[in-house]
Amino acid sequence: VEKRNKTSDKIRNTEYNNHNHDHIPSTLSPSFEQKQISEDYKFQILFCVCIMFCIFQSRAFRFTSMTSSGYSSPYYTMNQYPTYCPIAKCYNSPRCQPCQRRFLIIIATGRSGSTTLMNLLDALPNVRMAGENKGALINDFTSYFDLYESNEFNLQTKEHNGVDGAWKHFPIPDQSLACPIQKRYEAINPPPEMNLNFRGSYDDSETVIGFKTVRLHDSLVSENDVTQWTHFLIENFPCAKFVVNIRGDVESQKESWLQAFGKELDGESIRKYTRRLTKLAASLGQDRARILDMSDWSKEDGSGLGVLNDLVEWLGFRGCKFSSLIHSNKDGYEQDVETSISLGKDCHLKR
Repeated sequence: VEKRNKTSDKIRNTEYNNHNHDHIPSTLSPSFEQKQISEDYKFQILFCVCIMFCIFQSRAFRFTSMTSSGYSSPYYTMNQYPTYCPIAKCYNSPRCQPCQRRFLIIIATGRSGSTTLMNLLDALPNVRMAGENKGALINDFTSYFDLYESNEFNLQTKEHNGVDGAWKHFPIPDQSLACPIQKRYEAINPPPEMNLNFRGSYDDSETVIGFKTVRLHDSLVSENDVTQWTHFLIENFPCAKFVVNIRGDVESQKESWLQAFGKELDGESIRKYTRRLTKLAASLGQDRARILDMSDWSKEDGSGLGVLNDLVEWLGFRGCKFSSLIHSNKDGYEQDVETSISLGKDCHLKR
């Protein structure tokens, strides 16, 4: 009986507990639901933070690109060679980077030792000089100003839609014509063929391209001509040095002219050409142009080598000194094949 009573009590207690359990509010469900909501909320916050971080990084990258040295922007005014051409104005655009090539241009009168000077400068490291080009610079000058001064073409327009009608074109970035003009002189002054055929990456971008011209004085008739030529050279060869070579000994120049061409040139014409080139050098300024007188640097006793070495230093070369002088076009057009040119083992162009 006692055992049966205990069993009955146990059954009643179990039923009572089950009955009460059905009526006791659950304390676990709300916690579980809150925990689930909290996890979802954290995920949403994390997602939003990631999106905001990506946006911030993108904006920061754009800001850095706009305020950096200029390479990441398609329009900038950085000068790649501030040592060689410190006052150059470089308006770089996707169409043209006019200061990426350095130039060395000899402007001279005829029979003034310009060929000798060309060969001497060609011996400098990282320099490749070329001779005359049948007045190519004058042709480029004429073509440039045909567009520059044309009201119909309106080269300098900054209107959003450019020019409409028969002369239609969009706005042309400043100095865009410099690159095709420069490319002409790169094309007609290539490196040796063996260098071009080299199986590998041949980089010629650090070479200073040079040439000489002896016809430019014919285009410098008036003061306005000097002004226009100054504008043309600075605009299209912004990173160039100009060596204006004259000959103060007019009588010797007359004699050389007669010997080379079989006809006499009067002294007043030579003096007139010299004055024109001197004015152009002054207009270009001392940072861009240097006047040399053959009568000073070509002395047979070698005392004029100091003039050439001063020129080399002005060009930006260090550790370079000429120890001997060659004589090109001797007795007409004979070349000096006997004299060697030595500049020193430490000769280099300053960066």
